[in-house]
Amino acid sequence: MTNEQITADIARGIEIKAEMEKLKAELKAIEARLEAAGLQGPHVPLEDKDREGKQAILASPTHRLAVRLESDVLVGGFEMGSDMEKSVNSIITTVQFNALFKPVKRYERKEADGHKFRLKAKKAIPDHDLYLQLIKALRSTDADGIAKSKTVIAWDAVQVITPAQA
Repeated sequence: MTNEQITADIARGIEIKAEMEKLKAELKAIEARLEAAGLQGPHVPLEDKDREGKQAILASPTHRLAVRLESDVLVGGFEMGSDMEKSVNSIITTVQFNALFKPVKRYERKEADGHKFRLKAKKAIPDHDLYLQLIKALRSTDADGIAKSKTVIAWDAVQVITPAQA
C-alpha cells in the first residue's frame, strides 16, 4: 500500500465514521418518534405466540413496520445462593437447570438471546406448566416488582407494500 492510499483510506475512514455517527443520531430520533407512535396504538397481539406483549403496525403508503412492545424481559443471570436460584431450583430438575444455566460467579443463561432461551427451555422442560413457571420466575422486574419491558422497532421485518397491495 502506498502512502497516498493510506492517506486516502484514513481520510475516507474518518468521513465514514463521522457519517455513521450522524446517521446513528438521526436513527435514534426516528426510532423515538416511531416508538411514541407505536405506544399510541392501535395494538394487536405479537406474531410469536411464545412472547408476551403487543405490537402496533405502523404503515406508510409503501411500507409496514411493527413496533413491538415486549413485556416479558427475562433476567440474564442471578447470584449463586440467591432467592432467584432457589425459586428456579424449586421449579425444575438439576438436569434441566444445568441445560439452561452456566455457573460463573453467578448463574447466567447459556443463551443470551431471550427468544432462543425460551425455545431451549421449552425443549428442555417438556412439562408446559413447569416451563411457564420458570419463565415467570425469570421475568426481570423493577424495584416495585413490575415486569420490565422493551420496545423493538422491527426494521428486520419491515414489509414493502406494492401498489397492488396499497
